[in-house]
Amino acid sequence: MNLDFLTIDVGTILFTLINTFIIFLVFKHLLFKRVDDILEKRRQEVTTTYQEADTALASAKADQEKYTAALAGAKEEAAQIRTRAEQRARQQSDNILEDARREAQAAREKAMQDTEREKEQARTELKGEISDLALELAQRIMEKEINKEDHERLIGDFLQEIDTAGEGGKA
Repeated sequence: MNLDFLTIDVGTILFTLINTFIIFLVFKHLLFKRVDDILEKRRQEVTTTYQEADTALASAKADQEKYTAALAGAKEEAAQIRTRAEQRARQQSDNILEDARREAQAAREKAMQDTEREKEQARTELKGEISDLALELAQRIMEKEINKEDHERLIGDFLQEIDTAGEGGKA
């Protein structure tokens, strides 16, 4: 049996190693430089993307803080506006109530004056009626000869007419 294929030839091993080394140098010169350039570009793109993301995040945080501050300011301003509106509403309410009180007082005073005027007018009318009744009574007395009973009856009738007239004037 021939076992030549199992023998180790040092020349072949050296030749294979040298060929492998030459291929490695050619690949390194032709391919690895390009691959390294591609990897470097990719590394720079990733770094740039991370930097842009960090910048965008910082900008977003700044915008969020700005909007939060603006929102707080808007809430405070809304509270101030509401407070001013409530104060104006209270002032207007107080003014309306005061005007209503003044008008009610004026109406009350006018009603009192009207009532006094009507009372005075009723008194004047009543005095006029009493005067008319007194004249009528005097006429009746003059027309008749009056005895004591007739005199008392006429006075009673007169007083009754005065009471009836007075009740009519009160109503």
